[in-house]
Amino acid sequence: MGKIQTALQVREMETVQAANPASKSVTAMLNSMLDSDGYRRRFDELLGRRAPQFISSIISLVNADANLQRAFYEAPVTIIQAALKAATYDLPIDPALGYAYIIPFNNGSKQPDGSWINRMEASFILGYKGMNQLALRTGAYKTINVLDIREGELKSYNRLTEEIQFEFIEDEEERDKLPIIGWAGYFRLINGTEKTIYMTRKQIETHEQKHRKGRNMSKGWRDNFDEMAAKTVFRRLIGKWGLMSIDYQHADASTLAAADAIATGQFDDDDQIPSSAIEIDQETGEVIEASKEGDSQDEQLSL
Repeated sequence: MGKIQTALQVREMETVQAANPASKSVTAMLNSMLDSDGYRRRFDELLGRRAPQFISSIISLVNADANLQRAFYEAPVTIIQAALKAATYDLPIDPALGYAYIIPFNNGSKQPDGSWINRMEASFILGYKGMNQLALRTGAYKTINVLDIREGELKSYNRLTEEIQFEFIEDEEERDKLPIIGWAGYFRLINGTEKTIYMTRKQIETHEQKHRKGRNMSKGWRDNFDEMAAKTVFRRLIGKWGLMSIDYQHADASTLAAADAIATGQFDDDDQIPSSAIEIDQETGEVIEASKEGDSQDEQLSL
């Protein structure tokens, strides 16, 4: 019983602290942490003269999101670690840009005494644009493209050899009138290596249903299904089969490990990314919309 009370008391203290951030500002606490734990030096090594601007963006991001503020008070190291990963890849963390995100999520853990403690933590999510940026940095691609396929354009497709034949309709106005039956992704490296994937509309719909968090299709998919489908195909193409370059020159062991995880396909189709107060599509890595505070877990949108 004493252990349970202790856990509850700790939780209550954390909640009070998170609810009263005015007692010590995020800016002051973050700067103190960066200096005391040597994180500022790591940011300097990774970003050089751009480090102060990047740190300012972290502060702005946390100050703008109540759940990130809670994560900062309850698990501040997770904020720093997520930011370090973004810095390692040299990607901005402004969610409006769509390259990389620092996302808050509830992480529950069962204690030895049987009690359950939740705390808000932060996680790094690589966006669709971030993945494209890492691919372009390699300088290895001659062509990368994803295209919708209209009714009548697909003539043959060998799933084993990936030999695919299209007969595209040249009249754009006539083509736009035809329904989309699928999406094709293709890349060719400078050395001649090629990869083609094709997903039918039915496969995309099944894929979306498999990865949705709630019972219904998310707003992003409802409003922009074709665009989301194309991004899904791109992410599968590059995430599974493509090359991505990350600047290893100044990274330490922990950030190299994170970089390797992404470069080798961490964002596979079956990966489960924690639920968040912000809606990030699991396949495209795109922010869709913010969930209202207090929504149930089923109503909150998947990453």
